Amino acid sequence: GQLQKDGYRYATGIRSIVGMEWNPQDNTLYALQHGRDNMHRMWPDLYSPWQSAMLPAEEFLKVTEGSDAGWPYYYYDQMQGKKLLGPEYGGDGKKEGNGAEYLQPLIAFPGHWAPNDIHFYQGDQFPEHYKNGAFIAFHGSTIRDPYPQAGYFIGFVPFKNGALSGPWEVFADGFSKADTIITPSLAGYRPMGIAMGPDGSLYISESEEGKIWRIMFKGDKAGFGQENLVKMELRKQQPNIKTPDEVSDDLSSLVAEASSQLYSQHCAACHMADGKGDGIRFPPLDESEWVLGEKPRLIGIVLNGLEGSITVKGETFLGTMPPLDYLTDMEIALVLTYIRSNFNNNAVGVREDEVTGERRGNRGHEDI
Repeated sequence: GQLQKDGYRYATGIRSIVGMEWNPQDNTLYALQHGRDNMHRMWPDLYSPWQSAMLPAEEFLKVTEGSDAGWPYYYYDQMQGKKLLGPEYGGDGKKEGNGAEYLQPLIAFPGHWAPNDIHFYQGDQFPEHYKNGAFIAFHGSTIRDPYPQAGYFIGFVPFKNGALSGPWEVFADGFSKADTIITPSLAGYRPMGIAMGPDGSLYISESEEGKIWRIMFKGDKAGFGQENLVKMELRKQQPNIKTPDEVSDDLSSLVAEASSQLYSQHCAACHMADGKGDGIRFPPLDESEWVLGEKPRLIGIVLNGLEGSITVKGETFLGTMPPLDYLTDMEIALVLTYIRSNFNNNAVGVREDEVTGERRGNRGHEDI
């Protein structure tokens, strides 16, 4: 069998490829790069929350032998239309450095859409418009807050004679169960894979419930034209696709309200509305080392409950906290973030994916 040492480096400077495909029209490799995350969290003086939601771009690359796309030194800013120097290497969101010398994307999609698969359509079941073009499955974002999460659709990039021939299009959407996706848990279905059947039908898979859709064209293929794409072009104004307005699309107030309601409903009866506990059985949350400490331990308590004595701020409490594992991962993340940022606490919030990881760890342990 072949080993890694038997191969050679074909291309470099590409971050986190999930979807890639060989295009038989021009006999070339194409890849979709996932951009990095959390620009504002890591460099709050350089990037606003809005910029962090939009950047860096997800790059659609034509990868030729010997090409270098610049990672980790450079990232692509689709709003400025150029590769910029990464902040670790002296970048400030404006400095270009030698970014122009690296492989540039054919299309730069907005940040965090998560392009997870690509398929160059070779079938005849669809109209000629789609022949040889690239279908892309956008799995959808998880870290665009305080702005709506985005992606969660199937895009299409037209090609002709092996070259890009027009702007990207919305091919299929409606996978989300909410118009405005405040948190990833509200996204519903998340497109993951694309394949073509023997008859030219397109098959779309998703990752949350394991569903597969078959897409067929039953209209007039010969009469299909740009007028048929008008309605799909309007879909680009949906909250999960459009560029969010920096002010009017900020969902911070909605998230804060939801977090407060979760605390009132599930926590306040024992820990009190002011987070100081009852002084007898239920410990305080304000300035508690259990609240401000390691997040995995705190998440585990919410998922699994706690029984027996516990010492908080030098005082021992003996009581029982039931597990709250019936809450969704996002609900747990919201309520814990609320607790860690209120009651005289000032700690980093809890993310949905962190809760998901702890819950999966619990299940794995139970299965052993």
